[in-house]
Amino acid sequence: MGFEIDNTDFTEDDFNQFSDRLRSNLKALDILLARPDFGEGDLSFGAELELYIVDKEARPLHINQEIIAQLNDPQLTLELNRYNLEYNFKPSLLKDCCFSATQQEALAAIKKINKCAKQWDGSVVPIGILPTLQQSDTGYHAMTPLARFKALTQELTDIRGGPFTIAIEGEETLQLAMDDVTLEGANTSFQVHPRVPARDYADFYNSIQLVTPLVVAMAANSPTLFGHRLWQETRIPLFKQSIDCRPNDSLHPVPARVNFGNNWIREGAFELFAEAALLYRPILPDCSDEDSVSIAQNGGTPLLHELRLHQGSIWLWNRPV
Repeated sequence: MGFEIDNTDFTEDDFNQFSDRLRSNLKALDILLARPDFGEGDLSFGAELELYIVDKEARPLHINQEIIAQLNDPQLTLELNRYNLEYNFKPSLLKDCCFSATQQEALAAIKKINKCAKQWDGSVVPIGILPTLQQSDTGYHAMTPLARFKALTQELTDIRGGPFTIAIEGEETLQLAMDDVTLEGANTSFQVHPRVPARDYADFYNSIQLVTPLVVAMAANSPTLFGHRLWQETRIPLFKQSIDCRPNDSLHPVPARVNFGNNWIREGAFELFAEAALLYRPILPDCSDEDSVSIAQNGGTPLLHELRLHQGSIWLWNRPV
């Protein structure tokens, strides 16, 4: 979802073509994963840090496009809401003082962004859910005006067939209905992307799945939303419900597009990509002209545009990229 699309109005033919190309992408991926040297190399990781932009009163400040334009930093990208930014870290080898280096890079990036935001009396905050966020800070007026965000909102809303229902019960109860998906933007996080050998993918993935609930239990830091005390980690139900496009009257339920996962994997990453293509209908059927199968068969590495775009509209807790 990190790249822009050209079209926001899609036809049934667009969806059919996208589905065909998605199947071709899966075939090409299968060819890539069968190569003995695919994914080989030292263990490494990347990361991304999502940030709130706030004013002097710690209220959301809608200036992400202005900051992006002024800094012109390829490691900075726009997020769904106008008061959010994403910083993408340089890939690092998993050795020596790599985590300390990542921390220093984060501090330097925040300092740089704050220096820019100061001209609007703003600064950035790395936090799960901003405690001062109000319901009036959500809605179409808060959305970053990019085609992919507009199309994503439109398609999810059309599939849903009505407003998105938020019902979170904790120490207090929060219930509301949303006509758009900007409440998803209330969730910000620090995400780590480990790169592992393809042959060991199943072991790494299953191990990460095993420890994830323990990490969340120890690191939960978002107990409030709109002044309500909810879950210790309110991002869990909020993220799921804010973009849950499954109709309430669905007779054939499928997993939510935000979920922990369905099974352990047995062999490798291909299972997760294939499952996503099988279970979830496409949201943004933007197609490329790439012949991914031919490129893979001839020893090249295709971009797999459709597969990447589809994966970007499914938010597993731990997802393959």
